[in-house]
Amino acid sequence: MVSIFETINAAHIKMDAAEADRLRRHPQVLEVEQDRILTAQTTQTNPGWGLDRLDQATPPLNNTYVYSANGAGQTIYILDSGLDVSNAAVAAEFGSRASIIYDVNGGAGYDCEGHGTKVASAAGGNTKGVAKGASLVIAKILTGCTKNFDESTVIMALNWLAANAPRGTIANLSLGYYDLSGTCNGFFFSMSLENAIIAAYNAGIIVVVAAGNDGCDTARNSFTRLPQEFVAGATDSSRLGYGQDAKASYSRTGLNISTFAPGTNVPLIDQNGLPVTVSGTSLTGATSRFIWKQAW
Repeated sequence: MVSIFETINAAHIKMDAAEADRLRRHPQVLEVEQDRILTAQTTQTNPGWGLDRLDQATPPLNNTYVYSANGAGQTIYILDSGLDVSNAAVAAEFGSRASIIYDVNGGAGYDCEGHGTKVASAAGGNTKGVAKGASLVIAKILTGCTKNFDESTVIMALNWLAANAPRGTIANLSLGYYDLSGTCNGFFFSMSLENAIIAAYNAGIIVVVAAGNDGCDTARNSFTRLPQEFVAGATDSSRLGYGQDAKASYSRTGLNISTFAPGTNVPLIDQNGLPVTVSGTSLTGATSRFIWKQAW
């Protein structure tokens, strides 16, 4: 017996699971509840409009980001252009939480393009990110310093995650196929890619995908059309003064969009660790898995 709570006719007792189960079955016991460790809320001031928006169901914004969950204990695999953890300014944004697992180029996973660093800072940066306590595992799958990647590399990464990562692991894919014609008549289909996404989902991997920046329908793209994915579109702040968000003009739409999150003029860091303002659904994919229950 640890303590007695007279006013609610309850007691705090240390016991194992078997003892708790026997006590629960006693006819004079209403309920047995396990004690839990809770966390006080933390407030970040001047967070930028993206984080500021996430902790509020509706505008107006109050220039703070209040959160109680920081992603501690969660692992996010970011499949992108890498991250230079040897750069002191970049490392300061992630502490010891970021590591490199793979580089398709055979290198050390350094980000010379910039996209991967921005995505990582949106997902788990100390000052710019949503999940400030999550572990980030970086796989550089883009070729060199370009934005190009082989479809087979994505399939290989998803296959590895399905076979090796624990259930509940997040895989972030802030890349994909874009219809550059401006007509939205293009269609990208890959049975192998879709099967890899489904296999990862069935293995308990949470596959988070950026909706895409071509303004088309998610249904026309194997990267974004599956119900086994969590697909995030983007909003901008152009209508916040009217009490609501607006879908960003570039964001894809469609029935398979899981959520929308701030994606325009979001403050992040670049590959050199310097402040930068960025727009795109890549940012919403990186953040949305942690905030959809709060605000969207």
